[in-house]
Amino acid sequence: MITGNDAAIKVRDYFESVHGANAVIGFMVLGMKKNVDEKHWDITCTFFPGVGARQRIGYLVKVDFENGSIIEQEMVVQKEAGKLPEGN
Repeated sequence: MITGNDAAIKVRDYFESVHGANAVIGFMVLGMKKNVDEKHWDITCTFFPGVGARQRIGYLVKVDFENGSIIEQEMVVQKEAGKLPEGN
C-alpha cells in the first residue's frame, strides 16, 4: 500500500512523463484524501502548463492504494485566485 506522499509523487511524475518537465512548472499538491471505500487516493494538484503561462490548471487525480497506478484524472476549473474546488 502506498502513502499519500507517494501518491502525490506518482501524480507529479505522471504529468511530467505525459507533458514534459517544462510543462509542469510550480507543481503543488492542494489536497490529498484517502478514499477507503474505493481503495484510492484523491490528489488535488495545480501547476502552470508551460513557460510563460499566467494561469495555473488544476486536476483531481485518483491513485490506486495498492500499486500506485493512475485510475482517473479530471481537470478542475479555478474559481477563485489560488483556490481549486474538490471536483467540478
